[in-house]
Parts: sequence; C-alpha cells; structure tokens
Amino acid sequence: MKKQSWTRLTAIVAGFILVAAGSFSVYSLVFGGSPKIEITPAYKDLGDVTKEGFNYTFIVKNVGDKPLVIDRVSTSCGCTQANIDKELIEPGEETELHVTFNPKLMEEEVKGGVSRIIFIDSNDPKNPSSEIKLTANVVNR
Repeated sequence: MKKQSWTRLTAIVAGFILVAAGSFSVYSLVFGGSPKIEITPAYKDLGDVTKEGFNYTFIVKNVGDKPLVIDRVSTSCGCTQANIDKELIEPGEETELHVTFNPKLMEEEVKGGVSRIIFIDSNDPKNPSSEIKLTANVVNR
C-alpha cells in the first residue's frame, strides 16, 4: 500500500475510535446514569456571629442514579471547619455536612462582614467541584 493510503486508513480508524469513545460516554451519561450532588442550602448567611462562633449543618444529597463519592471537603480559611458524615452516598440518600465558623481562629481580628467558601470535590461528572458560600457579620458581643 502507498503511504497516502496508510495515512488515510489511520485517520479513518482514529476517527472511528473517537466517535465510538464519544458515543460510549454519552450513552453512559444518558442511559448508564451518573451521580449528581445536591447541597441544601448552597448559600448561608449566618447573620451576627460573636467571637464564640457558629455551627451549621448542610444536607448533601445524591439525586443521581449512581453512587456519589465525596473525594475531599476543604474550606477557604482555617477559621472554618467542615466534616461530612459519609463519603459514599447511594442514589436517593443524603448525609450531613457539619460546618463550624470560629472567628477566634482568624489570623487577624476581624469585625464586620466576612465571606467563606466550603469546597466539595466529588465524582459528579457535571459538577465535580461544588461550593457553599457562607457569610457572617462578626460582632464583639
């Protein structure tokens, strides 16, 4: 075979492989299902918070039809701690995410409005990195 024929054949085979791989991905997302994370609420205003801090519990639910795996939970500041009860959430199940905001742990003394973010990494193919935003007004009481 000529070199041009091999190049053409290689291009056709490569194209077929790409189309097949893409079709398989779409098929598995449409027909095979996937996990889907839902966080309630996705935003929380804690209002006035004293230096003693504040605790709040969020609900993390899998509204997909495959198991949801929580890979990592982290926060934007050391003054905010987040712990999830379960890292594997079956379809239709939910778990609690416990968050503690403690202004005493900030590097500098802060008064007034603050904003913090909780990051949740999971195997949700459409939303692998979810965020929860917290706001608070730190007061002296």
